[in-house]
Amino acid sequence: MRMDAVLSETLTTPRHTIHVWRHGVQRHPVLVIDTYLDDPDALIEIAATGPAFEVSGPYYPGIRAPFPQKSLSVLLAPLTDVLGPVFGYTGGAQVRECTFSLVTTAPDALMPIQRLPHFDSLEAGRIAALLFLGKGKSNGGTAFYRQRSTGFEAIDRDCYGRFEAALNEDVARFGLPKANYVGDDDPMYETLAVHEGLFNRMLVYSSATLHSGRIPDDFAFSTDPRLGRLTVNAFIGPQL
Repeated sequence: MRMDAVLSETLTTPRHTIHVWRHGVQRHPVLVIDTYLDDPDALIEIAATGPAFEVSGPYYPGIRAPFPQKSLSVLLAPLTDVLGPVFGYTGGAQVRECTFSLVTTAPDALMPIQRLPHFDSLEAGRIAALLFLGKGKSNGGTAFYRQRSTGFEAIDRDCYGRFEAALNEDVARFGLPKANYVGDDDPMYETLAVHEGLFNRMLVYSSATLHSGRIPDDFAFSTDPRLGRLTVNAFIGPQL
C-alpha cells in the first residue's frame, strides 16, 4: 500500500535491484531491496541459538538481542555503494547500533509512546536499515507518516520543539491513542506509505522520518526467533 509515495529510480548492483521510493512532500528516500541475503536462514539460527532476548527500554514493543559483530559485514556490505548517491554520505559510515528484534507486546499492553509513530534519532544523517527475517504470513511491515497539524514528515533538531508542542496539543484535543498498533485511521497522523515486511526484504530510510511497525490484527506474538516477527535493526551514521 503506497499512498503518497513514488518510485523515483531503480539502482542495480551485481547482486541486487534496489527500488528507491520517495515519500510525501519532502520526498525522503526509502530503499526497498528484496532477496537481500544469500543465506538469511543463517541469521535466524544465530538469533535462535545466541544470547537471550530481553526488553531493552520503553520504546520498542518487544524484545531484543545483540547482533554479532562478526556478521556486520555480511549484513551491511551491499549498502556501501548506495549510501552516497541516495543519502548524501560523502565520507565513511559507522554502525551505531545493531540488534535482533522481535515484536512481542500485545496491543492492550502497549504503553502510550508505543501507540504513536516515532523517529529514531536527531543525529544528522543517521540511517536505519531494517531486515525482515520473519516467515509468517502476517508479519505486517513498516509504515511512514506525516504529522497532520504541522505537516512534518521527519524530525530534526530545528523542528523538534514544534513537533513536541503540536503532539501535546493533539493529545489534549484527541486524547491518547487507543491501546493498539498504529494504523491508517489516526486523527494526528496521516499515512504516507506502507512497505510490506516480506521475508529477506531490506528497508533503508532516514532515522528522522516518522514511522512505525505495521502490525496486523491476526499477528502472532511469538518469542521464538524461528516463528516470530524477527528483524535485524541497524543504525548507521557518518564516520566520527
